[in-house]
Amino acid sequence: MHRSVGGPWARVLVAVSAVLLLSMGGAILAAPLTLPLLYLAVRSGRLGAGLRTAAVAIAALTVAEVAWAATYLGVAEAKPWIWLLPVAAGAITASAFARPRPGLAAASAA
Repeated sequence: MHRSVGGPWARVLVAVSAVLLLSMGGAILAAPLTLPLLYLAVRSGRLGAGLRTAAVAIAALTVAEVAWAATYLGVAEAKPWIWLLPVAAGAITASAFARPRPGLAAASAA
């Protein structure tokens, strides 16, 4: 099984994920597919710094949008939950995606 997304496919994936994020709910519907693929792309180690940063940001914004939709369905617009939960979910996702790979950190230290 292929466990990485790289090369031109990573660029296509980031572009499609960004367009879905700009659409009306497209990122929410496609999140079960795009988030794991973005994770594999970020972890592949074959992305440039700019594309990796874009992939992490798009993944964090996608999770924040999904969390916003779930919060809206659960508690409507009750403050502070309507903004606190999506911001927290996005920040946690960004930190998880941006975390260096264990093997990559050991290789660069040697």
